[in-house]
Amino acid sequence: MRRLIRDERGASLMIAAICMVVLLGMSALAIDVGMLYAAKGQAQNAADSGALAGAGSLLLSPDDSSTATLVAEQFAEKHQIIKQDVAIVPAEDVQVDLANKRVTVTARRIQARGNAVPTFFARVLAMVRPGQWDLVDIQATATAEIQPASSASCLKPWAIPDAYDDVNRNGKFDAGDYYQSRVTSWGTNYRNNNFDFGTQLTLKEGSPGDAVAPGQYFPIDLPMPSGPSSGGDRYRENIASCNGQIVDIGDSVWTENGNMIGPTKQGVQDLIALDPGARWDPVDGIVNSAFPPGGSPRIGRVPMFDPRFPPTSGKQQLPITNIAGFFIEGVAGNGRVTGRLVPTTGTGDPSPGSMLNTVRLVR
Repeated sequence: MRRLIRDERGASLMIAAICMVVLLGMSALAIDVGMLYAAKGQAQNAADSGALAGAGSLLLSPDDSSTATLVAEQFAEKHQIIKQDVAIVPAEDVQVDLANKRVTVTARRIQARGNAVPTFFARVLAMVRPGQWDLVDIQATATAEIQPASSASCLKPWAIPDAYDDVNRNGKFDAGDYYQSRVTSWGTNYRNNNFDFGTQLTLKEGSPGDAVAPGQYFPIDLPMPSGPSSGGDRYRENIASCNGQIVDIGDSVWTENGNMIGPTKQGVQDLIALDPGARWDPVDGIVNSAFPPGGSPRIGRVPMFDPRFPPTSGKQQLPITNIAGFFIEGVAGNGRVTGRLVPTTGTGDPSPGSMLNTVRLVR
């Protein structure tokens, strides 16, 4: 009996078995936990993508929760969580808050839906506590909303007066009229917000009788990082293409003297040729465009100035009070350009009352 008690044969087998359990546990931590962190990140990417896309759809259709839900679902489902496509249940995973222009999306792989993420080495521990380690619920939530922005690029080389209360309805700001920046401005709550979209405005005057001052037909001089050096060529190029310079609300721009009928007509015609089939429909907005919704190159951004302090004769600096999006409709023979007020995006810090919008993740 004493010999049996002192006999150490087989002890190494027990030690090896214990070490194997420890090694498996460490493997579970090293591999399974890393895999689950990756799954969490992939779920978050899917939720972020769906929320941003869903909120982005509200830029063009601010009252359409169905479209926002559908777009959020489609973009979230473009992702995978550990080699399995994300499956969104719209009624449970997508919430659209039209009042706050906000969309929330949750991407899930959970046991309740039969698609929880399986572990590898941690399954060994499931023999001790079945159902605790072999399948793990993974989910992530993101919320995105539309917020006003403070700056933009792709401006067109015109500056127009901001909206004001035209008390005597003569089309000119004079005694008795009222203006307050971002209160009477286009697109603000004062003017029922989205009801302003679709309004046709003159972006560049063509007749001397309509000029805001002698020689002032609304053209401005936008700087270009490179390109033509002459005023007319630069002005025409700024109409026909996207000027990449970022301009902030509150910046000042230089006015451009003269009617510039030729460069205006050529620039607008070149711009329209980029999307010739697009037109404005009073019900559906921009239709027949060759580009995705909101992507037509004929959508440009136009700065606005305080109507109480319009430019006078001569080249001068003009402070920008707001920036708005316009669908460029066409140009008349005298150089008059018209456009339709449309939603558009911008960048920069939130700027209450701005006509520019951006989509940001808020959670």
